[in-house]
Amino acid sequence: MNAGEIFWDVVPYVTLAIVVVGTWWRYRYDKFGWTTGSSQLYESRLLRIGSPMFHFGMLVVVFGHVIGLVIPQSWTDAVGLSHHAYHIQAVILGSIAGITTLAGISLLIYRRRTHGPVLWPPPPTTSRCTWC
Repeated sequence: MNAGEIFWDVVPYVTLAIVVVGTWWRYRYDKFGWTTGSSQLYESRLLRIGSPMFHFGMLVVVFGHVIGLVIPQSWTDAVGLSHHAYHIQAVILGSIAGITTLAGISLLIYRRRTHGPVLWPPPPTTSRCTWC
């Protein structure tokens, strides 16, 4: 086994572990930043650009992997798509989606580190309802 094979055998599991631990960590220590208000997208230009880039990029990455795993080679052969052409389009579209995802998450991390938590402290509750 060479280093490239070890890398591609280990990286998916490391990524999955980071997602699981990161999700748990964020839920435990950043509950007020877990969700966003509907008007928050208009607060920051970084959020307005980075959030759609990350989310749409992730959708393409996930769906690309699902399609790559679900569609058998006999189907691509039946429509006349060679293995080489399939590989080229997968690499090109996957690279675009991956770069978009990385750029989006980079903008979101930069925004989070420079602007601080979004909803902390929580906004004061001012209710005009006298009977509530």
